Amino acid sequence: MRTASLICTAALLSWNATASAADYVAMSGQELYGRFCASCHGMTGRGDGPVASSFKVEVPDLTLIARRAQGSYPRDRIERIIDGRFVVGAHGSRTMPVWGEDLSRLEIGNPDAERATRVIIGRLADYVWLLQKPSAEN
Repeated sequence: MRTASLICTAALLSWNATASAADYVAMSGQELYGRFCASCHGMTGRGDGPVASSFKVEVPDLTLIARRAQGSYPRDRIERIIDGRFVVGAHGSRTMPVWGEDLSRLEIGNPDAERATRVIIGRLADYVWLLQKPSAEN
């Protein structure tokens, strides 16, 4: 668990600690994914990022989300998981960074920062949708 905590801390420090959500709002979903998610989930979303093997729990394969949800991509749930400020019981332990809090932390109470955070999280959720493998029937 200590190793996972250190890795998450390193991931958080790898992005500019003085940057706000507004600094990232111009980035595409793919760019945001590469910046915030790929170190654990891998560039293709299969849970094979460079730090994934350091965790005691398996990093989820993001390409199978829709398949596990009977063919429907649960976008709202994925946004809540990425945001992390709202408890999602089925998500398990909180080893994944709380991106909603981290992105808006520098400007707590600023409605523009919160809007920018929601845009970023929405773009990440959209990009994860693009990573989905087709269902077995297709």
